[in-house]
Amino acid sequence: MNGPMWRIDDEDGSPEITGTPRPLLVTGRAIRDALARTWRIWVGATIVGGILGVLAVVGLPRSATASTTLLMVHPNPGESAMTTDMTLLQTRAVASAVLAELDLKESPEALLSTVTVTKVNDQILYVTVSGPDQASAVARSTSLVNHFLEFRAKQMRSVAEGLIDGYEKKIAGLKSQVDSLTREYDRLSSATKLDDVRASDILASRATMANQITVTQSDVEEASLETNAAILATHVIDAPRAAAVGLKRQLMLFAASGALLGGALSVGIILFRVLTSDRLRQRREVATALGVPVRVGVGAISPRGVLRRTEAAVMSWVARHSRHAASRATPALASHLNSVRWSERGRQRNLEALIHGLESALPPRLTNGPRSGGNHDTPRRAGSRSAPATLGLAAVDRADTAAAVLRAAADRMAERGVQVLLVDLSSNGALAGSPGLSNPSDATRPRTFRPEGGDPALSHGPRRIRRHPERDPDELGDLGVAWDEADLVLVLLEVDPGIHLDVVRTWVNRIVPLVTAGRANSELLSTIAGLVAEAGLEMPFALLEGADRSDQTLGQPPPMAEDPDALAAAQSS
Repeated sequence: MNGPMWRIDDEDGSPEITGTPRPLLVTGRAIRDALARTWRIWVGATIVGGILGVLAVVGLPRSATASTTLLMVHPNPGESAMTTDMTLLQTRAVASAVLAELDLKESPEALLSTVTVTKVNDQILYVTVSGPDQASAVARSTSLVNHFLEFRAKQMRSVAEGLIDGYEKKIAGLKSQVDSLTREYDRLSSATKLDDVRASDILASRATMANQITVTQSDVEEASLETNAAILATHVIDAPRAAAVGLKRQLMLFAASGALLGGALSVGIILFRVLTSDRLRQRREVATALGVPVRVGVGAISPRGVLRRTEAAVMSWVARHSRHAASRATPALASHLNSVRWSERGRQRNLEALIHGLESALPPRLTNGPRSGGNHDTPRRAGSRSAPATLGLAAVDRADTAAAVLRAAADRMAERGVQVLLVDLSSNGALAGSPGLSNPSDATRPRTFRPEGGDPALSHGPRRIRRHPERDPDELGDLGVAWDEADLVLVLLEVDPGIHLDVVRTWVNRIVPLVTAGRANSELLSTIAGLVAEAGLEMPFALLEGADRSDQTLGQPPPMAEDPDALAAAQSS
């Protein structure tokens, strides 16, 4: 009986991390480079923000204020009287009267929220009313003041009338008592024996009450006079007037605020992307992910036709306008064209550098001149094909850029007398719209082939490789003839991580990836490198387009770790 079998897993079996990891912290230089790279974005956002701020001042309705000053006269002056007036001004009754007069569709509370009352002293009130515009503010202020004074006068008269009514009731009571004393005195006087003491007291009491009646009547008159005087003396010192609007100040304030907001928002988004993005921009990062050096890393390129289209559009615009308008616009147009030409020269230099880098992957017999003994005017006999040199340019992200580079390289080789066949395996036929570097004659123009039907990336080519049967010459048709006549076959590819590259070997044996800076991450490039190695294709180096000027890294992958197993596997392969 066999004993139990034990298996102890190695706890330290985690794979060793080789190479230089990407820094976790973004340096100040990386942030500076990102801002320098995207200066058009945040400068444009700043300008747009300022323009929107100006448009907000000019186009949107602006609130205005109207102010007025009132002289408030009170029957009993004092702080409490002024507080009462301020309270009366901000009542719903006054606000409702204003809304009814001006036919405003808002609540009394909303109207009162636009009213500001300031007490200057015990007799001066300063009232400010806001409105959608100056005319509305003046109308609201005028109506508010008028209804307030009317409402205040009504309340003061109501108070005075209550006071007078009390005085009159007091006078009536006093008169009733006087009449009673008078009747009692008359009765005593008619008696046989007069009570002198009682008669004297009645006369004294009646005199006192008569005096009180006189004083009270005087109070009634005084209350009425004071109330009427206070109402008549209260008036508007300064009529409602709209406050002057500082348009220039508002324009500057809103423009500065909009520019600051637009710039800060765009810079914040840019820095957020820098801090969170895993896209590769430096030559060293791309070389590390692919495992091959980056032979050429240049700035952005564009097809040569951009300048011609720009000049044609500008000249067409000039032709449509009068001679006077064209003469005035000529300096500005000339300056614009000069800037376009300067930018185009920089792109042209970048394109030349990529062509030079791509040519370094070709055999020297092709880059130094046409194949010896080759007669390009006489086609080869069918069935006597000699394998042409092949090279594939793999567009990692932008097929149009790779097509421009490949077309320009084909035109350059055609100028040297090399028979070039272009094969377009891209999904959208990018080679068809690429203008190229030059305009060769029809005799030397590189031929372009694009497989028909299905996915071009899955089409088999004429190359003889193991595990793929040789295609019949009749099946190849024009492709076979062009392949026989070609000295060089340049193939445009688009690498899909989900599709094996084994079929690409039927077209090329060597592949050069063209990476656009900031468009691919490390995982994608590592996957592409693994697919290329698994398919048995050779990848001597890579090209980088759109690199920053501030990139000072060397486009070399880090040295491999001295792993005995890896060295043994490399030797056995």
